[in-house]
Amino acid sequence: MGLFGTTALVRASFVAFSTLKDGRRFFTTPSSRLMAVNYVLKYDYIPDVLEKRGPYREGHLGLANKLKEEGKCLSGGPTSEVGAEVPTGAIFVFSDLESAQLFAKEDPYIDGGIVTKSEITEWNVVV
Repeated sequence: MGLFGTTALVRASFVAFSTLKDGRRFFTTPSSRLMAVNYVLKYDYIPDVLEKRGPYREGHLGLANKLKEEGKCLSGGPTSEVGAEVPTGAIFVFSDLESAQLFAKEDPYIDGGIVTKSEITEWNVVV
């Protein structure tokens, strides 16, 4: 859930362009054999996350590890400005939309006020 009780879902489509020998260009989408679709959950954190996350951290990590063991959470962790010691947010990658939504709904960091914004985006992995 986002700041106001909802999680934003943003859908991105991958489109590529190719150039023919005569210089004409055309747009195409890659073959589904070459793509895997994952779902990225992005969080923004409160500035004093390190001081306030304590009561919620065990539940937050427990939920992430449960989904990882089930093969639904592929990776995740905090993000920050380069060289910063305090995380400004986090990114989690899920194999399906339902797992990303479940994590956002049940993560104690949301109800505990650690997360100020959350967003789920579709990621078409090509490379």
